[in-house]
Amino acid sequence: MLLEENGYYISIASQEVATRDDVVIDYQPKANITKYSYTVIKDGKKGETIYVEDNSASRIVLSETGHYTVEFENVDSNNQSETFKTGNYIVDKEAPRIEISKESLKVEIGSTVDIMSGVKAIDNEDGILTEKVTTNLEGQYFSTVGKKSVTYKVTDTAGNTAFETVTFEVVDNNREMVFLKECAAIGMVCLVLIVIIRYYRMQLLEKRIARHSLEPKRKNLGVFDKIGLVKEDIIDMTAHWLSKFSWARSYGKVYEKYQIAFREKSSVHIIAKKILMSLFFFLLSVLASALRLEMLSFLQMVMALLIGYLLVDIIYFVRYYFYRDHVENDLLQAIIVMNNAFKSGHSIPQAVELVSQELEGDIHEEFARMSKEFTMGLSTDEVFERFAKRIEIPEVTYLTSTISILNQTGGNIVKVFTSIEKTLMNKKKLRLELRALTSSAKIVTYILMLLPILFAIAITLISPDYFLPFIESTIGWLCLAVILLVYLLYICIIKKIMKVRM
Repeated sequence: MLLEENGYYISIASQEVATRDDVVIDYQPKANITKYSYTVIKDGKKGETIYVEDNSASRIVLSETGHYTVEFENVDSNNQSETFKTGNYIVDKEAPRIEISKESLKVEIGSTVDIMSGVKAIDNEDGILTEKVTTNLEGQYFSTVGKKSVTYKVTDTAGNTAFETVTFEVVDNNREMVFLKECAAIGMVCLVLIVIIRYYRMQLLEKRIARHSLEPKRKNLGVFDKIGLVKEDIIDMTAHWLSKFSWARSYGKVYEKYQIAFREKSSVHIIAKKILMSLFFFLLSVLASALRLEMLSFLQMVMALLIGYLLVDIIYFVRYYFYRDHVENDLLQAIIVMNNAFKSGHSIPQAVELVSQELEGDIHEEFARMSKEFTMGLSTDEVFERFAKRIEIPEVTYLTSTISILNQTGGNIVKVFTSIEKTLMNKKKLRLELRALTSSAKIVTYILMLLPILFAIAITLISPDYFLPFIESTIGWLCLAVILLVYLLYICIIKKIMKVRM
């Protein structure tokens, strides 16, 4: 609908109240106007002039935020021109800005908090709108422990709405009780770990003396035995399910040396342990978050799954490191026993069997396995090549190459093994001397590596909230990752400097 306004027709003469909608202006000149032009003035600056060479109507759309006025120049049939301006049009599509300045986002349970303190709302048209800010706060909001989100809302005259959310952490004001609970929880975890370690050592002792004793017929199993059986059943079921997939069988080849060294049923069983450990850590994290009445974030889920998955690799790597170290330390004794056997006229399979009977520990396991491989019909080269592949130490590789050459070319095996015996003995003496010379430097290195961890533990005990910014924001996680990367790089550099090749 066009309204007459001072000799012309226009749909909206002015829009003095700010609006967030587009302002559409329809202009129709009178019949005596032959041509006209108009210019849109935005925030005091003139835009492009539009010329209309007839008496037709025009539509002007104001869609951007700003203060507008439109200037028209009409030319009538007598070639007389007349200029006039419309009223003001205010278009506001910018939402207000909420500024929140909080000194602390920690609230003690049951305390009174002025949530409007440090809150300010500013609009480009209305100016300060702090008094119009509202929140979603309900009664007794800070009466329970946990993270509470407060959403601030403000709307300007044009109808633009802004939201801003702040998370408060409600903590128990009885810090001493919280500290005692944390100490009790840590003590319980340590107690469980001690019981598990003792049970594991008892199992090792049982395996060590099993071949010297009779197995009792026990009908009633202990709690740990039952738990162990259930655990083994779950691992077996998971491994059976994984063995159906080709990727699991291919991936399991990476863990074949662990499977052989630690007598696992198959390499897929190790993958099953990795997956189950990952799920266990995930459920443990969910349970811990539920006890704190919090939701587990996506990053925390990924971290829990990743830690559980990699923990099995770390355990097997450490076990294999000590296993290989034990074999390396006892290899000289095995060479001496084999050399004495050769001096007595025994063959290589007989010498290997004699080592498995005379020695104990991990070297006994390896030579017992080699003796069984001889019994199964494998050649000498194949048996020692499999031994070298399992252990992956230079001495075993050297022994394998020597025996392979002796089988192909012949020679005095007693002299060769006497030479190997002297070489390994000299190398062991040199290693012991080197360890004695570098022991003080290693102690200093270990102390330097432990200092950052001890410092972090001490700070956490003194101020439990000190390191919270590292785990409460994305930037904090990135900083923590950089710190850990630098720390690992520092350890690698120290290890590289201290390493002495023989």
